[in-house]
Amino acid sequence: MRKYILLNIGVLAMLFSGCTSAQPNNHDSEDHHDEARTLSYTLWTEKTELFVEFKPLIVGETTTFAAHFSEMKNFKAITEGKVTASLIKGKSGIRHSVDAPDSPGIFKPSLMPKSIGTYSLVFEIVSPTFSDKITIENVNVYNNLEEASHDLPPKKENPNEIVFLKEQAWNMDFANTPVVKDTIYNVIKTGGEILPAQGDEKTITATANGIVIYRKSSMTVGSTVSSGQSLFTISGSSITSNNIQSEYLNAKSNFEQAKSNLERKELLFESKSISKANYEEAVLAFKLAETEFNNLSIDYSKNGKSISSSVSGYIKKLYKTEGEFVDIGSPLALVTQNKKLTLRADVNQSDYNLLNNGMTANFVFNGRTYNINDIGGKLLSYGRSVEHESAKIPVYFELMNAEDVLPGAFIEVWIKTHVKADGLKIPVSALLEEYGQYSVMVQLSGEAFELRNIQTGVSDGQYIEVISGLEEGERVVTRGAYQVKMASMSGQVPEHGHSH
Repeated sequence: MRKYILLNIGVLAMLFSGCTSAQPNNHDSEDHHDEARTLSYTLWTEKTELFVEFKPLIVGETTTFAAHFSEMKNFKAITEGKVTASLIKGKSGIRHSVDAPDSPGIFKPSLMPKSIGTYSLVFEIVSPTFSDKITIENVNVYNNLEEASHDLPPKKENPNEIVFLKEQAWNMDFANTPVVKDTIYNVIKTGGEILPAQGDEKTITATANGIVIYRKSSMTVGSTVSSGQSLFTISGSSITSNNIQSEYLNAKSNFEQAKSNLERKELLFESKSISKANYEEAVLAFKLAETEFNNLSIDYSKNGKSISSSVSGYIKKLYKTEGEFVDIGSPLALVTQNKKLTLRADVNQSDYNLLNNGMTANFVFNGRTYNINDIGGKLLSYGRSVEHESAKIPVYFELMNAEDVLPGAFIEVWIKTHVKADGLKIPVSALLEEYGQYSVMVQLSGEAFELRNIQTGVSDGQYIEVISGLEEGERVVTRGAYQVKMASMSGQVPEHGHSH
């Protein structure tokens, strides 16, 4: 597990304990006060973001830490839990715990150092849903404020810095993510369509002649059905001939007659009064009558013949309206299971040389981007000839429909073909565009941001290559960037909702 740290004092290189990494940052606040200067650190783990502010640690003086904890799964304030701050040197140290936040997301443990030196500052949080431990190495304790002020450099002003408080971020839809180095692919952007997978749809047919009656008056296209559920009744009560009731009664009569005839001929055959051929003819007639009667008897009642679905799924199409006459074998409904889908993308002839058996794809449905690998998808095939209707080459992918994607939807598709290179990339959702120039909101620390222009490269619909303007490990805002930008345009620096 990798963790990131940003600090503003730029004094010593800091290392995280265990699997935590650290890097200096001169953007966090170092406000000058009459009595002391405020230091701040911002740290990210897989579970939490910690933005902590405190005054320099002085021997014999109590320092209170304003520890802002956000949960990384939703970037909201942690409102329940116990936080322990520890100052450790070697095998000894001091600690203090608080059992609840002072205000939502902000915990305020205090420590009074007993001797000067270089320590590890450790924050441990235990919430109802998780626990985490974050360590800052090489934190100094000073004899007095004068010594601390001499050791700490003045703040390097950043004219582009935007202040956006944690209280603001917690009360909106906000998220950030690190810039990562990963494989960049050549991409074909095109259009496509979601189709039902072969064998994923079942046609329900009439098994008798008669009038169609819906078992549920509310049954419409899109209705959910389960395997074995009765959908229709074929009734012949209002038909004088060629209906299920007359067919059933006739089949029953034939069956009973054939059975009686067979029983009579069994006795005659045993007494050798008839030939074997005559007896076998009676047996065959009985079996045929029995089969016909049994087929008609299945799901038959006085109201008619019941027609059930053989699969679970959704009604995609209703072929007959209620009250309409149908012949045996007529289609009544189409039920789709929607378990698997086929994605068809149409590629220009000029991109044929980029197609290969290792391709994968992303697509957008209802404003959300999907990676087919993440939903059990795979390449099925691609055409070796041009479609006459569209002059395009079809490419087919199979995917599991775990996200309720609708068959028949037309979509945007990004087909990832050959590996281009390794490079930096960020989510497409982090982009801000103005007059053709792309920019991102970089989170420099817990409450400091910067709007930065970047040069972009290839996009796969989910991520976009960054050619310049960002470095690996920097964090960009993926949700809420516009609100942070608007805060910078207001011209006012918001006041903190908590004391430092």
